[in-house]
Formats: sequence, structure tokens, C-alpha cells
Amino acid sequence: MKTLVRKFNICIEMNKDYQAYSDFKEGVNKGLDLAKCSFEENLEKLSLSFPDDDQVEGVRILENDFNQFLDGITLSKTPNCSEERLDGVHTGFERSKKIFKEFIKESFFPMNT
Repeated sequence: MKTLVRKFNICIEMNKDYQAYSDFKEGVNKGLDLAKCSFEENLEKLSLSFPDDDQVEGVRILENDFNQFLDGITLSKTPNCSEERLDGVHTGFERSKKIFKEFIKESFFPMNT
């Protein structure tokens, strides 16, 4: 489990913008961080057992579970959080969903990459 968390964290970190000079880009990074934390906090809830012969279904199940965790996060605008930053967070969530799908394929089904 710790290895999966570490691998996913590396995938997320590689996709962050370390020169985020706008509210939107900072929001994207925040969304990626929230996705990283959500994965770590909910890993034990993910269904990591699936039929060996149906890899596509396994990826779909894990992807749907992860997406539900992210979709369940509610964000509200605060006085020090601009609309651009909130848009960036949502973009970060969408980007992390794509990262997660690739991470699952590489981690569980390396033959199909």
C-alpha cells in the first residue's frame, strides 16, 4: 500500500507546475495535491481485487472509485480564494483523474502499456 501511495505521489508531483505564477496555476497544483491526499486517505476503500482476465474492467472500477472520491470534494469560494483559483482546482482534479488512469494501467497491468 505504501508503495502505491509513493508511486502515485511521484506521478502527481511530476505533473505539477513549479512556476505557478497565477491563481489558476496555483489552483491546479492545489487540485493535484487534494487528489494525492484523497488517494492516500481512501486507498483502503478502493477495490484492488479484480478478475485477472478482465483488465479493462479492473481499470474502469478503480478509475470510477477514484473519480467518486474527487467528485465528493466540495469547494467553496472564500474571501482569499479567487474564481480563477477554484477553476484551477477543478482543472487539477480532471488532470489527476487522467494521471490516475495511467498510473493504474502501469501499476497493475504493465503488459498493456
